[in-house]
Parts: sequence; structure tokens; C-alpha cells
Amino acid sequence: MIIAELFKHWTYQVFAPGALLRSKYNAFKELLEYDDRCLEGIADLEEIAYGREKADWARMSRLSRQLTRDVGEMVRRLKIMGPSRYVGLPDYYNKFRFYVSMGMDMPDPAIAPPHVIGLEEAADVPLLAGGKARNAGLMAAETYLNVPPGFVVTSNAFNYYLEANGLRPELDELLGRVELSRPAELERLCAEMRTLVLSGSVPPPIASEMERRAHELAGEGGALAVRSSAVAEDGELSFAGQYESILPVDPALTLEAYKRVLAGKYAPRAVTYRILNGLSDVETPMAVLVMPVVEARAAGVVYTLDMDRTQAVCGMLSIYAVPGVGENLVGGKSVPQIYCLTREADPLLVQEPGESAVLDPEQAAEVAKAALELEQMFGEPQDVEWAMDQQGKLHILQSRPLGGGHRIASAPERPAPPDARLLLADASRASAGAAHGRVFHFVPPGHTLEDIPRDAVLVVGALDPALAGAVGKIRGVIAEAGSRASHFASVAREFGLPVLVGVEDAFERFSAGGEVTMDADTGSVYEGLVESLLLAEEKAPRSSPALERLRQVMPHIARLTLTDPESPEFSPEKCHSLHDIVRFCHEKAVSEMFLLVGRGGRGLGAARKLESGLPLVMYLLDVGGGFFDQAKDKDTVTPDDIKSPPMWSLWQGLSDKEVVWHDGLTHMDWEEFDRVSAGIFKHDSALLASYAVVAEDYAHLMVRFGYHFSQVDALCGPDARKNYVNFRFKGGGGLMHQRELRLLFLQRVLEAEGWKVRVRGDLLDAATGGRSEAATQKQLFLLGRILGRTRLMDMGLEDERHVERLVEEFLNPPAGNEY
Repeated sequence: MIIAELFKHWTYQVFAPGALLRSKYNAFKELLEYDDRCLEGIADLEEIAYGREKADWARMSRLSRQLTRDVGEMVRRLKIMGPSRYVGLPDYYNKFRFYVSMGMDMPDPAIAPPHVIGLEEAADVPLLAGGKARNAGLMAAETYLNVPPGFVVTSNAFNYYLEANGLRPELDELLGRVELSRPAELERLCAEMRTLVLSGSVPPPIASEMERRAHELAGEGGALAVRSSAVAEDGELSFAGQYESILPVDPALTLEAYKRVLAGKYAPRAVTYRILNGLSDVETPMAVLVMPVVEARAAGVVYTLDMDRTQAVCGMLSIYAVPGVGENLVGGKSVPQIYCLTREADPLLVQEPGESAVLDPEQAAEVAKAALELEQMFGEPQDVEWAMDQQGKLHILQSRPLGGGHRIASAPERPAPPDARLLLADASRASAGAAHGRVFHFVPPGHTLEDIPRDAVLVVGALDPALAGAVGKIRGVIAEAGSRASHFASVAREFGLPVLVGVEDAFERFSAGGEVTMDADTGSVYEGLVESLLLAEEKAPRSSPALERLRQVMPHIARLTLTDPESPEFSPEKCHSLHDIVRFCHEKAVSEMFLLVGRGGRGLGAARKLESGLPLVMYLLDVGGGFFDQAKDKDTVTPDDIKSPPMWSLWQGLSDKEVVWHDGLTHMDWEEFDRVSAGIFKHDSALLASYAVVAEDYAHLMVRFGYHFSQVDALCGPDARKNYVNFRFKGGGGLMHQRELRLLFLQRVLEAEGWKVRVRGDLLDAATGGRSEAATQKQLFLLGRILGRTRLMDMGLEDERHVERLVEEFLNPPAGNEY
């Protein structure tokens, strides 16, 4: 396979180099799209893993599968761009794909019999019977209380129902799209899930057994109650009111009622409750408890230890009773009568309603005794559902723990005092949390990570991945550019470091050394110390087997160790996660484009000469959307034909009125001319010219002026996260110290505009990125002016003071000449 790819690449290189350039460009554009998707996917998984977003396991699994596929597509695109340079990369990608796949894999749900069991068996098989049926089975087996008989359609039967009807993949696909922050979409998806479940058929062996037992249980003319009993229901979590119970049910309609209870598992409230408590759909299969309906004269619930301080007596046993059946009470439709009793062996009634009491004192005491017996058996306070039939006989229908763990706590509030001075509001959050510290303006390369004071709040231009090295000592970050999908934002979420992004004029807004408190949850920054924002404690996210599995996998997904592309450690074998693979592919893809066209101009045979009026020989190759339609049939093009924003911006800088061109001097590759021409080639020969590859939002240039050359590679479109400009400058006709002085000029100007610059010998590399389309065009215009102004500069430079004077003149031109 590798040999075939290399042969294909070599064939294109020799016989169709123009097609190869287009292929590389197309692969590059696609790689950038996948890069964006990968970073979003990593950010989504981190939000879930670190408790910022609640999600179903199906969503976690879907996100991880999509991320793995997208990373694989990045690897494939990079191999298209340089098949001989990244031969080993797929092996490292496959390693992490395997780790993630194994970590996210869940065992298949159990579908084996028994599918229907008696209530007396339920006490011993909680994972088959579910919480409600298991508790009822315990009450029937271990007390003398009157618990109605019944049978249980087990959780394995539910799994078998989904399997027999082919529903699990479809349910997982829908659950994978659930986002609790989009309630309208949640409603729609849940409706689809319920329709799917209701459309299924109960497998014949289960159906026949259910129908037989239902008729036996109901007897002549009786009705049934078909009630939910999901795994995890009526345990540490109550799921009270979340699932569906149906009564009265004619025995002949038991199968339809059963399907309705199963479908109730996917009601929006039930799905939301389950997800908020960290449980997956597969971990909570639905068993169903079937009992005869009690013809109740009175019914209600008992709290064996009622801590409701709105009652006259707190800390006692309370009975909440209504006439008739209890559904109206638990459904919140009836106002109950309340009876408070002591928690003694013979409970005493200390508070009762007035006239028309549903229960007399003896009946209230009987209910209280039964509830206290259940509290003793289960070992903790209980919430007991009861009914009194027409003959005055007490029936215990269900019992579950009374603890507050089933209640969903509201999100903590961090109110700022009214007198707190607000410096920033409604900024975008890349990583949540609150922090206090002194502002430090971090502006590389003038600053290094070592310069950052401990406990600072950094103000930066962009979220450079190298900032990960400062995570241990800074309190927060405020950035002018960046997003939650950036590499550093990913690291910040892992460490709980608050980060705000998209803050315009952050350096002017926040004075260096000033004391601030940032609340990333609300996108706010306040002057000074605001303790109330820092003291509020957020509860740790509820753990669950699903969430723990995801957290075990996250190091293979999101850990970022490759931060410096110039380091020898920046290699496939040093990748430790899918995030590292993404980072490697992105940086190497940009490098591949930066070296797209060599000095020989291979692959540009179909390029068209630019007729500009400047004494500059340049050829342009359009690989898609770089020219206006008017240039379609032209052999040569003019600047007015250029549609590509990055190329147009750069050309405007080159042709700016402040750039002086001498008509008698043709600007081309003099070094190559001296070496090979011997008078054979003309000055405007394509072999000595400058070249540009242009597209709708892309430009790559090899600019050859005299005895030096420059390379520019730029992407400039509406998505600021993808925009970048890379620039390389090398050589010159002057003495070595004069060439160094010219590089010093370039360095000073570019760094003043926020570029990252590196100089080695007579080679300068510079880069900027993450700016808006307009800001990127401005930088390209600047770069064009620089190229025009410096093409012969090295010949006349004297010393560093001369350079500094020229820098000042360039950056601060006379009024009316600003770029």
C-alpha cells in the first residue's frame, strides 16, 4: 500500500506536477476542516469528563467514535501531502484508536432468561427485577405486611425486546444527539425514541407468559397496575415521577401497557433526570412490576423521618393521605391531609387534620407502625406508598429510601456585591471557574514563561499551546483571540483554569499589575478582589461507571504533550494521545504548504504571468477560486483579476505608493541567473520568476528579489481560528552583517505587530494566526510593504541605530500614509 502511494505521488510529480499541487492544496483544506472538527470533539468530551456538561453514554461514545474517525482523516490527508515523510504516523494513530475503542467499549446487554419471574423471586435478583420490584419482593419475603402479589418482567426482557426489534442502534443514535441545553431538540428526539419503542412487538415467549400471569393475577373482573421498576430506580436515586406507571389496566391489554412503560423510559424528564445523575441508558434497563389494583378508600405516602420545617412538628413521622387512589397525590394534583406521629413502637398522633379526616387515629397508627417496620428492615428512613381498601385493610405498595440524594441540586450561585466594579461582561468562556490575581501582559517573544509571576491573571493576544507550561502557576487567562476548541483551552479545562476569549482590546482594558477577579462562568471580570465569587463551592460531579470509563480514556484522547513544532521531540513516536496526533498533523500540514513550491517552480507550468506595471516577474497558478471569472480565458492576468483575499492584500502592500520601484531594474532571482544563465535566459524568464499559488482564501508565494528569497503561506477567511500567515526570509546581496541588520529590521517590525519571530543566521521565520479576516488582511498588506521596502535594504544598512530609525519611520509614517 505504501509503495503504491509513493509510486502514484512520484508519477504525478514527474508527469503532472500541477495536478499534484492541486491535490496537496485540496488535501490541506480538507485537513483544516477535520482539524476544526477534532478540536471541537475534544472540547465536547472534556466538557463532559470534567463535569461541565451532562451527557448520555451514547453521546460520549458517539463523540469518541467521530473524533477517532476525524483524526484518521487528518492522518490520511497529511499522507497525501507528503507520502514519504509520514510513513509511520498511521501506526501511532492506530494505537490510540485501539486504546480509545477498548476503553469506550461496553459489554452487550444481557438478554438471557429469566424474562418473567414471580415477586417472591425479585428480592434476590435486583439487577433483573429493578429497584421497585426488588424492594417489594423484600417486603413480601421478610415482613408480615400485606404486600400485593405480582410478577416482574425483567430487565433482561427489556434488553431482549430492544434486540428482537433492532432498536438499540437507533436509540443510541438518537441518544447520542441529546444535549440538555437544547430542550426543544430533546423533546423531539425523545418523541422519536418513544415511537420506536412503541412500534416494537413483545417476543412471543415473553408475551405468552405475561398474558398467562396477568389473567391469573387479575382474576375475574379485576384490573392491574403496570409499574416501572428500572435498575437504579427506588435506590440511592428515586426516579420519583420520572418513569410511567399505568393503572387500571385490563389484563387483555397488559402487553400494550408494558410497551408504554418501556417507552416512558425515554420521556424528556426521565432522560434528563438520568443524565443529570450520571447514569447511562444501558446501565438502567427497564424491568416492569405487575400487581393487582387495590380499590382504595384512602391512599398516600409516609415519610418515616420528616424534616419538613413547614410542619408544626419537625423530625417526626408524617403521613400524607388523600381519599381514593394515591396517583393524584404523588402526581401533585391533590392537597393531602397530614398526620404527624411520634417515632415510637406505639406511635402517638401529635398532629391530625380537623373534620372529615381520611384516617382515624387507629388507622394512622397502623400505617405508622408498618412504615417504621420497613425503616428498620431497610436500615434507613423510608418513603412508603400505601393504600387502604374499601374494607379498611392496609396494603403496602412500595418503599424506597427517603434520603435527599435523589434531589437534583440547583447550580451554585456566585453573586457579586452591588458595589463591585465591573470591567468586562458577557465574554466568551473557554474554560469555566473563578480566579483572582494581578494582571500580567504576556507578549512573546519579549516574554518567556519564566517571566510570568506566580498567581497572575494573564492577558494574551492568543491562546498559544506553549502556555500549557504555565498552568501550574497562573490563576486565569484573558485572551483577545482563541476559542474553547484551541489546544490551550483544552489543557485549561483539564486543570480547572478559567479562561475568557474574544476580549477586544484586552491589553488596554486591563492594566498590567492591576488586581482583578474573573468569573468565567458568567464571562465577567471585576476590579480588585471579589471574595463572594471565589468562596462559593461547586459540588463535584456525580460519578458513575459511565463517567469513570470516560475519564479513564481521556488521557488517550485529550492529553497534549506536543507543544513546540521546532523541538526534535515533535514526532509521531512522541505522540501520547489523539490530541497529539491532531496537533502533529496540523503543524506538519502547514509546513508542507509552506514548502509547496521550490525555487525551481516545479508544478507551475500552467501558471499565468502577472502583468502589473511593476518591474517584477511573477507567475500565478489558481487552484480554485483565486481569480475572478473575467480571467478565465486570459493567457496573462492583472492585479484586477485577483480574487484571493490573501493574495490581493499582499499585492496591495507590494504596490503601495510608499514602495519605490525602479523601472530599469527587473526584480527576479539574480543568484540563479548568475549561476546558470551565462546570458542564455532573459530577465523575465519563468525559471527566474516569483510564483504564487492562489485560491479562494489561500495564497502561497515564493518571492525572489535579487539575492534573497521570501516565502509566504497564508490562509485568510471568515473563520479566525483557521487564519494564519507564515513568512520566511533568507539570503541577500550585502555582507553578512548587513543581511543580519535587515533581518533585525524585519524582526522589529513584525514583533511590534504581534508576530512570533525566530532568526537563525541569515534565515528569519515568522508567524501569526488566530486573527479575524480583516486583521489577517491587514497583516498581509503590512507584509507586502515590508517585502517591497526591504528588497535592497541590506546594501545600505550601517548599524543597529540606523535599523531602529528605519523601523520607527516604517511603523509611524507621515500623516495620510498609514497602511
